Amino acid sequence: MQTQTVIRAVDYVPTKADLAENPDVVAEDVVTRLFGASPDYTRPEYEKLWQEVFDADEDATIAYCREKGIDVLDDAKNPVEKWRDIAVMLKAVDAGLLKKD
Repeated sequence: MQTQTVIRAVDYVPTKADLAENPDVVAEDVVTRLFGASPDYTRPEYEKLWQEVFDADEDATIAYCREKGIDVLDDAKNPVEKWRDIAVMLKAVDAGLLKKD
């Protein structure tokens, strides 16, 4: 089922102005801004999800993210930085490893 609301990941990518205004933003990335956390790849469950995303067809993964409510393409239709991590986090929600608010 496709969601009604789609978040554009590109709108959450930190800009140079963000970094200049607030040095703490350096620790943030698009994944942290979207989910409030990043995938914990020290946990085998997240490593397994990463491998699943990495091995999957890129177009299918991009479509999966969009179906889950996050468009991972920028204005030029290129995936944003860390787009696979976004897919991992969405799969973590599906697997019950991460609760969505």
